[in-house]
Amino acid sequence: MNSTPSLRIDTAIQPTSSLRFLLYGGLGSIMGLLAWLAPLFLWQYVLLLIVVTVVTVYLAFSRPIPLHFSQPPLSHRLDKHWQLLIRTSRGDELWQAQLVAIHGCRWAVSLEFIIVEPYRRPLAITVFRDQVSVNQWRELGVLANISTNKT
Repeated sequence: MNSTPSLRIDTAIQPTSSLRFLLYGGLGSIMGLLAWLAPLFLWQYVLLLIVVTVVTVYLAFSRPIPLHFSQPPLSHRLDKHWQLLIRTSRGDELWQAQLVAIHGCRWAVSLEFIIVEPYRRPLAITVFRDQVSVNQWRELGVLANISTNKT
């Protein structure tokens, strides 16, 4: 069976990323080292630990997790009619969005959307290289280059 490659981006995204974990772990280690070197009292260290824990838990559970996104059909503009499968606290939901911008670098691609449905709001998604297949990473890189060259 010979499958024809699609002219659209249809990308499944792994919800976890070891690159993201390394980035956040490195930043957390640097901040922990700086806090350790600061001359604080014990109660200040405890308060700092509580605040960091609360912020980490809040960010981990409040942020929508992208699972899949699809580019619009070729008959539509590139920036309109994107479909995003998002995991929220209410379960998996299909959102419709408009692509505002895409920025690529060596290890990550950042996509900026305006959500149209279920309610209007901005959403930025960062996809790390290890969250998608090699072919999908190449497609995202091409889209980022096209978007960068248009401006």
